[in-house]
Amino acid sequence: MNPFKIFSVSEHSEKLTKDIATALQVAPGALYNTRFSDGEVYARFDETIRGETVVLIAQVDLPYHHLFELFVATDAARRSSAKEIVAVIPYLPHSRQERRDGERTAVTSRLIADFIEHAGATRVLTVDMHTLSIEGFFKLPIDHLQMSSVFLEDLRSRYAKDDLLLCSPDFGGLKRIRAYKQALDCDMAVIHKERLRPNQVDNMEIIGNVKDRDVVLIDDLIDTGGTLVKAAELLLHQGARSVSAYCTHAVLSRDAPKRLLASPLKEIVWTNTIPNRPEGAKFRTINCAPLLARALKQLLSNQSIKAINQL
Repeated sequence: MNPFKIFSVSEHSEKLTKDIATALQVAPGALYNTRFSDGEVYARFDETIRGETVVLIAQVDLPYHHLFELFVATDAARRSSAKEIVAVIPYLPHSRQERRDGERTAVTSRLIADFIEHAGATRVLTVDMHTLSIEGFFKLPIDHLQMSSVFLEDLRSRYAKDDLLLCSPDFGGLKRIRAYKQALDCDMAVIHKERLRPNQVDNMEIIGNVKDRDVVLIDDLIDTGGTLVKAAELLLHQGARSVSAYCTHAVLSRDAPKRLLASPLKEIVWTNTIPNRPEGAKFRTINCAPLLARALKQLLSNQSIKAINQL
């Protein structure tokens, strides 16, 4: 494996950075970061990185200062003569705005890609992008990891094949569900929903027979949790024995944790792509650090990461 140094861009990402560094059997590097009294972000490398491959671990969920911490650390690495800057961004914010949905609107996914590139990153590593079209916004190499192999291992250990039924909460996730179905050799269903506006669904209907089955909803992220709860209620009303959910990114805006805890969902499984997620009787977190570490090991050895994403 080629020599490299790994850093957390801020305290926000320190836990994940330590987990990845431990898996790679290295020590995290010294990157000092702070904010001035007015909120201005400051970063400084406290060791030389000249000519080095620098890996920056950045959990950049909102608020926006987490995103700006990545830009500042990346710029500091570039100005410190790093040979290569690998930005590990498990959750890409603004991933749901990859196209214009009307007149006089922005394509903010492209804007984020431009910012990352102009800051000086030479490669991006991320997990479960909302849509693969975002890759086209980056001129630099972007490697997209999927949590599916990790989720599949967990599902196999907890559900009997004959009882399990996988369900996509919308047609956008149909390709993902089909891949899971093939790997697990189980049945599937999909929910058709009509959305009035962002975070608000008007009508939902199930395509598939869910009666007397343990249904697992699979999606890339949970935001307000409203759609997920409505889906669970509908599935149970149609005769499902139980309903759980596996989602990679736990955005959890507004009162989502309270809504999920009060819902009929049996269990909600997410990852730590976004840190400091709430704890609760129904919540379970799967660590994404081993997956990221395996991918970094492959990349830093100039090896393909294709096998990591195979189910």
